[in-house]
Amino acid sequence: MCIHPNKNNRKVRGVLRQDTSRVTFVMVKIYMKNNGVIFDCDGTLLNSLGHATTSFNWALENIGELRRTPEEIKRFFGQAANRIFLQLLGDEAKASKAFDSYCNHQAELAVGIDLFPGIQALLQGLKNLDVPMALVTGRHERDLEVILRRHNLGNYFVTMIADNHLAKSKPAPDGILLAASRMKLDPKVTFYVGDSTIDLQAAKAAGAKAIAALWDPLVDVDAMSKEKPAHQFKKPMDLLSIFES
Repeated sequence: MCIHPNKNNRKVRGVLRQDTSRVTFVMVKIYMKNNGVIFDCDGTLLNSLGHATTSFNWALENIGELRRTPEEIKRFFGQAANRIFLQLLGDEAKASKAFDSYCNHQAELAVGIDLFPGIQALLQGLKNLDVPMALVTGRHERDLEVILRRHNLGNYFVTMIADNHLAKSKPAPDGILLAASRMKLDPKVTFYVGDSTIDLQAAKAAGAKAIAALWDPLVDVDAMSKEKPAHQFKKPMDLLSIFES
């Protein structure tokens, strides 16, 4: 872009911006449309991980099985609950019954599952900047709908992809690649935001830029840092700095 000398113009980071709010706004909107953000759900948008382990054990006990430790359950996170029950129980009929109980219990708990502070403002801020967004989660669509209904988040996302929509769970890149395709973006210009190492691994496998969401107190910060994400943020609103700089 050729810039002619003019006291009303200035060049900032190679982008021509005139000293009028209208021109600056247009320039930012054009830039943002070339990037997209894809979010994980549990531990990233929703403070829900503790509720999930509670529901897993409630379901196991409800079908006459022994409880599991949080560690035994969490090692399978990143895939849908029906798949987790199958791995825990090794029996399809039992896993199906447990999954039904799990979904019922999640529906009861949904009223107490909150967004992390700052998430609503982050989503609205990205929407105001015309940044397309998507959701790729390890949840099954059945229990995803239950916990998202209260927060009415669907309006923010171009697409929402659940684990049962995919042949392979994270850390496979399938979900992120599908989301990028539906957003009509190259995965290389998307950011995937997640709270676990498998989220970051999935982002890298897809060719997306990985963002470590560190605002959940349960997140393993050291393990996340070892994955060398493109960005690490302790507060949701800090993510906006990528798009406002």
